[in-house]
Parts: sequence; structure tokens; C-alpha cells
Amino acid sequence: MRILHTADWHLGRLFYNEHLTTDQAHVLEHQFFPLLKEEKIDLVVLSGDVFDRSVPPIEAIELWDSVLHRLAFTEKIPMVAISGNHDSGPRLAMGHSAWETHGIHLLGHAHQGMQPIPFQDRHGPIDVWALPYGEVRDMQTELNQLGIVDENINPEMNVGSRKTSKKRRGQCESADLFASLNDESITNLDNSSYKDNTDNSSIDTVENDIRIDTNKYNMTIADAYQQWSSYAMRRSKGHRTLCMAHAFVAGGAESESERPLLVGGSGQVPTTVFKDFHYTALGHLHKPQRIGADHIRYSGSLLTYSFDEVGYSKSFTIVDMDGKGSTTICEIPIVGRRQFVSLTGYFDDLLANESLHTQHHNDYVEVRLLDTAPVVDGVRRLRKVFPYCMRLELVGRMEVVQDTTGAKRFKELNERDLFAQFAKEARNEELSEEELAYMETLWHRVLREDEA
Repeated sequence: MRILHTADWHLGRLFYNEHLTTDQAHVLEHQFFPLLKEEKIDLVVLSGDVFDRSVPPIEAIELWDSVLHRLAFTEKIPMVAISGNHDSGPRLAMGHSAWETHGIHLLGHAHQGMQPIPFQDRHGPIDVWALPYGEVRDMQTELNQLGIVDENINPEMNVGSRKTSKKRRGQCESADLFASLNDESITNLDNSSYKDNTDNSSIDTVENDIRIDTNKYNMTIADAYQQWSSYAMRRSKGHRTLCMAHAFVAGGAESESERPLLVGGSGQVPTTVFKDFHYTALGHLHKPQRIGADHIRYSGSLLTYSFDEVGYSKSFTIVDMDGKGSTTICEIPIVGRRQFVSLTGYFDDLLANESLHTQHHNDYVEVRLLDTAPVVDGVRRLRKVFPYCMRLELVGRMEVVQDTTGAKRFKELNERDLFAQFAKEARNEELSEEELAYMETLWHRVLREDEA
């Protein structure tokens, strides 16, 4: 079976007051749909964050509707899509019963992820286990209804004993420990480095040493995913399996455009949860990357959504799965309607460089100015030569301020000294004697008004 893995479309995204729906439609029309035909795709999997917010703009809904209609009735290619943390699961799953009759599976509720979606190719059955993003308590409720209890759970242990047990506290916090493991520890755990995404090694089949919280009403997210994964493996024994999840898997490289799932490391899921699936199609992180092994991957976002992603190669991931479940991975680059560019230089030089203006006339531009003197109305003037200048950073001035203020702490200065220092930084020169005298009269006036 040939599978196209994609995620994090964020339809309806607003980028510095610029709506990206047109850019997204351009990629879908000119690259996504042609690719389905050219590569003879059998199944599309979209791992969450279809929309950029829970109540998307009408243009985004219309674009999504057109994608579903074309897949179902024109291309006739099945698709499985799950909700992400930006989506409203119930809204995404609206009409799922009708769409399923046309091969489109929309999952937005935890209970939908408790049964596999069966597919068939010439080698036999493939089970797609797709878990929509949601609250841990919703996952826990569904797991409890299925009667899924890990052998490590001691149901007789109550809340009080768990709180006073040092051993149990360590087990309950085991998911967070993944965030603090060093590279050597991680390598020993899954036979590869989280940081080196170019390594071709695969995950070892060592037993997962995460233990489930004995207080079954207080699962961690790692507990819930591990329980769900173990259940899926038991159900699909003998079948090839494909997993879909929208989660922050420990060791992944983040970017500015992602919304944190949970505070600290409490939202992290260890890679060992996914080690037994033949392929895991992940969503949430916007940089395409492997996590611990080639068969556990983030496809990355549909487009660049922040300037710290400049240099990332966006792509669609194509997965070929053979009769034994072995996978071959291919990444097809995505070229957006506009490129994201970061330019560094002096203001006057950037304004005078006509070749640069021509080259980036239609690109989304971030400008990092090296000037130490103030620049008046910089964005407006830059947009005359770079129409899509979205962001201006005064990196030169920030460095000067850090150098000159580091020796003297702000809280040690009185109001007069603070203003004098501000004036010096803003004008790149000291206040004159006349200006100091004038400011002194103003300070006296302010003080008199305060006393009155």
C-alpha cells in the first residue's frame, strides 16, 4: 500500500494579519492533488490540526469541504483525518457517518479511536489506529469502558497510599523523566538518538518501563497512550498496523508556530509507545522529522507558519508498506505560493538594493536591522520595496542596549537617570546641559502635582 502522510494544515491561518487560505489552496490544488495521481496514492492520512482554530473562518471551511468532495467523488482515494489541538473534534467529525460511505473517515471523538479502521491491499489487511487529540480523561473513560487494565495496575491501591508512596510518585512522574534524559540514556532506551533525525537505525524492542498510575482516575497522557497502544497491538495481532496520533513525542524539534499542548513535560509521550506499529504518522510538530526511528515520523506542516521555520524543507511524506509491514519513506518537497525570507542588514542598504527588491517582491519577509540608531516608520518604508514585509527586528539596537545597560542595573537608577539613559540610547548622544535643566524643571513640576 502506498500512503501519503500529511498533517498540520492549519486552514484559515492568520499570519501577521495576512490570511493564508489562498496560499493553502494553491498548494493543495497545484501540488497535493497532482501528487495523488502521479504517485498513485492508495490512502491519505492527515494527523490533526486540519484547521487553525476551533471555529474556523468560512473560507477555510469551504476549502476543506472542496478537498473532501474531490477526494471522495473525483479522485476516489480514501482518507483518514483526526482532530488536533487546534481543531474542535466534534466539529471536524460532523457528518462522519455519511462521509465513511465514500471512504472518508473523520475522527474527532476519543471513542472513535478505540476501533481500527480496516483497509485491504493485495498483501492482506492493514489496521489504521487513529487517535484524535483530546483530554486524557476522555481517553481514560473509553479505555475503562473497554475494560482495559494493564497488568501493572494494582486496583486496590487508593489515592492516599499513592500520595505517600515515594516509589509510586516516581512511577507516576515517569513520563516527565523523558524530557530530562541525556542523549546516552535515550540511545540506550530505543537504540537511536532523538536529536539525530538522519540516523537510519530503528527502535529496539526493549520493554517499555513506563508504569501505569495505580490511581486509575489520574492517568498521565503517557499512561493513556501506552494503554491504548497495548490494546491496539492485542486487537491487531497478525495484521499490519498504521498509527495516527497528534501529540508531542519526546525528543521532537519544536518551532514558534506550535501551541504547547501542556505545561512543562507533562504532555510528552515517549517513542516506545509507538515502537510496535509498522508506521506511525504523527502530527503537531511543524518540522518534518523522524523520532527515534524511520517508521515514527512527523510529516511537518503544510506551509511555513513562522520565521524561525525559514530553512525547513516542507514536504509530503510518502510511505510504501510491503506485505510484511516494512516501510520505505520518500519526502516530496512543498513549494509555497510565497517563500518565507529573513533578511539581515542596514536599513539604508536594504532600501537601496533593487535586485533584492525584485527577488523578494512577492515573498513574506522578515527584516533584521543592524542599525544602532532609531529607525522612524521602518515597516511602512520597507513595504514600499518589500510589499509583504511582515516583521521588523531591531537586532543592532538590542545589542547596544544590552551592552550599555548591563553594567548598571535599572532598579539602581532614579527616574532622572533612567530618562537620561533612555534619551542617550534613543538619540545616540547625551542630553545637553540645557536639556538637563529643562528636564529638572519638569521633574519638580511632576513632584509638586503628585504631592498636591
